[in-house]
Amino acid sequence: MSFAIKKLSLFACSVVFLGTLANAATINVDIGKEYQRISGFGAASAWAGSITDKNAAFLWDSTSGAGFTLHRIRIAPDGTTSETSIAKKASEYGVKVWAAPWTSKYTVNYDGDKKHLDFNHAQDWANTILKFTQDMRKEGVNLYAISSQNEPDGTGDNHYEPDELARWVGDYLGPTLDTTGIKIIGTEAINWYGFPNYKKAFFNYPAALKYTDIFGTHEYGGDPAAYPEIHEAGKEFWETEVYDLGSNKEDVGMGSALRVADMIHDALTISNMNAWHFWWIYSCSEASCGNGALWPQGQGNPDNLEPTKRLWVMGNFSRFARPGSWRIDATKNPEANVKITAYRDSLKTKIAVVILNSKNEEFKADFDFGNTKIGSFKPYVTDDNNNLKEGEKVQVDDTKCSYSVPARSATTVEFILWQEPKIEPPADTAKSDTNMAKSDTSLVSTTLTDSITAIAFGKLSVPQNIQRTYKVFSPLGAFVGEFEAGHIGELRNAMTSAGLGRGVYMVKCGKAKTQYMVLKLADRDKDGCYE
Repeated sequence: MSFAIKKLSLFACSVVFLGTLANAATINVDIGKEYQRISGFGAASAWAGSITDKNAAFLWDSTSGAGFTLHRIRIAPDGTTSETSIAKKASEYGVKVWAAPWTSKYTVNYDGDKKHLDFNHAQDWANTILKFTQDMRKEGVNLYAISSQNEPDGTGDNHYEPDELARWVGDYLGPTLDTTGIKIIGTEAINWYGFPNYKKAFFNYPAALKYTDIFGTHEYGGDPAAYPEIHEAGKEFWETEVYDLGSNKEDVGMGSALRVADMIHDALTISNMNAWHFWWIYSCSEASCGNGALWPQGQGNPDNLEPTKRLWVMGNFSRFARPGSWRIDATKNPEANVKITAYRDSLKTKIAVVILNSKNEEFKADFDFGNTKIGSFKPYVTDDNNNLKEGEKVQVDDTKCSYSVPARSATTVEFILWQEPKIEPPADTAKSDTNMAKSDTSLVSTTLTDSITAIAFGKLSVPQNIQRTYKVFSPLGAFVGEFEAGHIGELRNAMTSAGLGRGVYMVKCGKAKTQYMVLKLADRDKDGCYE
C-alpha cells in the first residue's frame, strides 16, 4: 500500500510570526491534547412558574444571550412540576431539560425529623417518575435526564444512605426508565465531602453503575477533585448546583461574577466536568438571599430587571463551549489572578479561549498555537461596562498572535482556524458513460474489465492507475486537503494518518462526480467511493 499527502490545510504551519506584546505572558494552546467533552452549562428554575420571552432570550439565545444549553427543573412530591411552561420555552431553544425530585409522597420519617423513602413503595415512586416523564412529553418536553434525588445526603427532604441510593437506582429507577431513552443522573450530593461516598457505593453496586449515565454533585463545601474512574467507566461528570458563596451581600457586578467564573474554571480543569450549573435563575424576594440567583434579589419582580453579571460570565463559557466541543490543553495560570481554559468545536474549525482576568489592570497575552495556523480571531468581553461585547475581527494568518485582555473581565477570544481559500468543487456534468468516454479519453479506459481495480463514482468507473489525486472538502465545501492514493481505501488511510477525524467529507477525483464519503477509524473500503 502506498499513498502520499500532497497538502493539508488544517495542519499548515506558518514560519512568519506576528509581533508580540511587551511584558506579555505566553499562552500555549494545543488542539491535539483533549481532556473532556462538553455537554453544556445551565441553571435551575425550581418552584418558578413562568418566564418572559425577554428573560428566556437572556438565558438561552446563543447570539444575544448567555446561550445556556441545559436547564434543571424540580419534580414535586406528587410527580408534577410548576415549571412546565419554562421547560417548554427552553425546549424551543433546543435546550436539554432535566429534572430532579426533592422529596417523595412516599417519604417517611425516621430518627426524629429525618426523612427517607419508604422502600415498600419504591416501585410506586419509580412509576410516579415514569408518569412524570410521559406527561412532560405530552406537553412537548422530551426530558434529557432524571436525577435520582436532589441532595440525598441531606436530612430535611429525602435522605438516602449511599447504599440505599445505589439500590434505589439499580433496582427501581433504572429498570423503570430503561426503555425511555432518558439518562439517569445517579448522584447529586450536597458537596465534595459527601460525593465520594455515593460514588463508591455506585461503583460497588453493578446494577446502579449500569443504569447511571451521569455522576453529579453540588459544590456547597470542599474542593474539586479528580475522579478519572468516572470517565473511564463511560460516564459523564456534572456539577449540578451551586451559587456564589463568597459573600452574603448582594453583588450584581464583576466581583461575584468572577468568583462564579473561578468555580467553573476549577470544576472543568481539576475535575474534568462535562457540565456546570448555577443554582437559581430567579430567587427569593429578600435582599438577604445574597448571590443565589442570576437575577438581582430583593429588588422586585425579575421580569422587570436585567440579569446580573453572573449570567454573562457564564455566557463566556456557554456561548462558545457548545455541546460536543472539547476542552483542550492551554496554559491555565500564566500569571497570578489570571485563569485560562480553551475549547475546540466538534468540527475542529474554531478554538475558544476563555480568559478570567481578576487583576485591576489589563492582561497581555501572546498566544502560541504550535502547528495550528489561525485565520482570524474576535474577542467577546464581559466587564463592568459590557456584556459579552463583540470586538473587531483581527486577521492573523499565523500560528501566533497577541491580545490585551481588559482588567477585571471574563473575555472569550474565538479563533477561526486558517483554511485555504474556498475552492468550489467543479460542477458535475450530466454526460452519459458513452459521451464521457468519447469526450475525455484521458479519463476512461476502453479496456475496463475489473470493477474491483477501479474507483467507482456513480456509474462511471475509472482505472486506479489514472485517477490518483483526491481533493477533500468539508460538508460545507471548505477545502481540507489534497491527497494521492492508489484507491479509495488508501485515501481513507491517508486521511486518518493525517489526523482527520471521523465524519462526512466531500471527495473530488478528477472530473468524476463529487461524492460524499464517511470516514471511520477502521475503514478499509477497497472497492470505491459511493454516496
